[in-house]
Amino acid sequence: MSKVYVFALSLAWLGALPAWAEDTDASFSGDRDGHEMRDVIPKHEIPEAPILTVKQALKGFSVQPGFVVEPVVVEPNVFNPVAMSFDAKGRMWVAEMTTYMPDVHGNGELKPEGNIVVLEDADGDGAVDKRTIFLSDIILPRTISQVKGGIFYADQNSLYFTEVLERDGELTPGTREVVDADYAEGGNVEHKPNTMLYGMDGWYYNAKSNRKYQILALAAKLPLGSEEIYRNRYWKLVRAITDYRGQWGLSMDDYGRLYHNGNSSPIHGEYLLPGSLLKNPGFWPNMPAHSIGDIYVYPSRMNPGVNRGYMDGMLVADGPNRGKLVGFTAASGSLVYRGSNFPQKFYGMGLTPEPAANLISARYIVEGEGELTGKPVYPQQELLTSQDERFRPVNLYNAPDGTVYLLDMYHGILQHKDFLTSYLASQIKDRELDKNNNTMGRIYRLRWQENAAAKVPDLNGLTNADLLPLLAHPNAWQRDTARRLLIERGAQSSAPDIRSLIKQSKNPVAIINGLWTLYGLGQVDLATVKAFIPDSNDQVAMAAAAVGEVLPEKDHKAYHGLLMQLAQSGYPRALQAAISVSAIEGGTDVSKFVLETYLDKPYIREAVISGLGRDANEFIARINGDYPDADVMYALNNLGKKRQDATNFEQLSETGKALYSIGKKLYNGRTACAGCHGEHGNGVPGLGPTFWDSQWLNNKETLAKVLLHGLSGSIWVGPHYWNTQAVMPGFAARADISDKDLAAVATYIRNSWGNTLDSEGAYTEEEFAKIRAKTAGRATPYKAENFE
Repeated sequence: MSKVYVFALSLAWLGALPAWAEDTDASFSGDRDGHEMRDVIPKHEIPEAPILTVKQALKGFSVQPGFVVEPVVVEPNVFNPVAMSFDAKGRMWVAEMTTYMPDVHGNGELKPEGNIVVLEDADGDGAVDKRTIFLSDIILPRTISQVKGGIFYADQNSLYFTEVLERDGELTPGTREVVDADYAEGGNVEHKPNTMLYGMDGWYYNAKSNRKYQILALAAKLPLGSEEIYRNRYWKLVRAITDYRGQWGLSMDDYGRLYHNGNSSPIHGEYLLPGSLLKNPGFWPNMPAHSIGDIYVYPSRMNPGVNRGYMDGMLVADGPNRGKLVGFTAASGSLVYRGSNFPQKFYGMGLTPEPAANLISARYIVEGEGELTGKPVYPQQELLTSQDERFRPVNLYNAPDGTVYLLDMYHGILQHKDFLTSYLASQIKDRELDKNNNTMGRIYRLRWQENAAAKVPDLNGLTNADLLPLLAHPNAWQRDTARRLLIERGAQSSAPDIRSLIKQSKNPVAIINGLWTLYGLGQVDLATVKAFIPDSNDQVAMAAAAVGEVLPEKDHKAYHGLLMQLAQSGYPRALQAAISVSAIEGGTDVSKFVLETYLDKPYIREAVISGLGRDANEFIARINGDYPDADVMYALNNLGKKRQDATNFEQLSETGKALYSIGKKLYNGRTACAGCHGEHGNGVPGLGPTFWDSQWLNNKETLAKVLLHGLSGSIWVGPHYWNTQAVMPGFAARADISDKDLAAVATYIRNSWGNTLDSEGAYTEEEFAKIRAKTAGRATPYKAENFE
């Protein structure tokens, strides 16, 4: 869903009201003073957007040759699906956001009428024929995930566990309790934590969040850095800090690496396993996420119904694609395809839905040296497009039958009221996209036409011995589910068979899945680690080192030797060796070797500093107290000091200190700057650039102009190019944001995250007032070239 800042301005300030708004209280928070809400495409040229039957909707799809789209479940068996998980029996558990934006003002949105439903294909014909409403009193449900004994789900604020009781095939809720009261507290519905993806390492990860969760046996020792937050008769739940990532949706590849997206760019991938750079308690680097391909989209219908469609550059201006969206503006739950139905060449590709453009985009994920990149599967085309403006694909899933399931919210209004412009409201009214918005929904299957969807298995009824072969199944859903079940069941007695299975296997994916199953069971042994660290496959060797981090102290000397062996085997193995050495004491010779041998390779500095753990002093002594690399010495000399917290506060005047404190609250609150630029000013891919080492902060007048009137288009920040469809709006029209407030925000960002631009002073209210007066006639956001 599209991200913009919150603005408050009555349509009356914009001049004449649209006819539809004259008799209503038409106030839209996304409007900006002076913006011409013009129809760039005359309305008589825009295709209508009637509600389509499923049969009609299928005719409106264009899908690449070889693929077919099939309905799995449609209204009245599903309504406004936004998230889903499959239980071990292959049943769909769906979060239905049935009160989201019923009209342009969101009236009634906070009614507790959202559902968690269970959808079943009882007769095995591939279509759902049984709907069970499991819970029906949820405010805007956004998360659903399977866990031992029940489910996790989240509403507008909290994360819950609900026990699932089943008798004679009928499902009922048992114990229902809050497990994290502030899981999704604060913020807008478009920008709250979601997902609870069960990762390869047994932690549940989330988008739009820096929290992870894990269930443990009631008597189990807590992992370092975690805290217990809840317990029931099945398990206790612990929470810990992880890297902040994504906006909506989360996916994983066969190695356990995570993928997510910003709303103005497609899928992003992390080159390292989650938490790789957080091994050192005194070191807090950011985990970079690489953009998989460019930001451009190729719809099959006009897309004037986007929030900033009136602005230059949002829509194609002329030619055969006139009126079509240029780039992502509402990228949603991306997916790494890991199923068994498509031809092998598609395995591992990244898929991203763009509900504002009514399409699914496909990119190959390309592994480089220390980075992930992408290339289009279909250059200047999409995998799937729709002629139906109400087609809103918001999440994608690898399914038990080997195909991909598409969640279509089938909702006329996509943009939330907190950001909605009067331009978009007019578009919505003109095509009656505000009608019947909470009574429809579809889930489709994307299948390779020549391959039938596999029969949905019931893994819940399998014994542990029956689950073991599934760790090597070609469909990742079966591998992931078998691993989770074995770990939840505490199947330690199966460990010898798992070791035997992976030692006989030639399949790297099966070996990696087996290694992490042993890890989750607490059954990693030295012999297994030793067997796979020399493996010819980089990812297998690195996984063996990663799981080896839990080896007992008696094995540390041998593990130390294995890590040195790994470090001497080339990049990226040396990268993993530098990370995993954090698990033992006295491994600084590995760190020193990796640093000296691979200094100029990606992530090496961060991996070495992270992997030092508590051995930093020994390492400094080993390098004779100084190392000929400024970045390494900076990190070593500042261990224990969060780089993100680097501040010039003490050097400010008393006035400056007061403004700084106000600005910090505004940055993370009313002005919503953190949503696009990050809590620590490091930027968010596809949304807003970093403030670290940003030349855009140096000139007071330039900064004031941007804060007042916004900035659009791509820009350079230092050596980095930020290419995004997101538009930074200005605050000039905000009645609730004063010149003093803007001076406070400016003072905060000019003196945080390593910036020291107002020592002995501050950015004053009077200076802002002068720039406001000077630019009073400005009607559109600035572009980078305006300041060259």
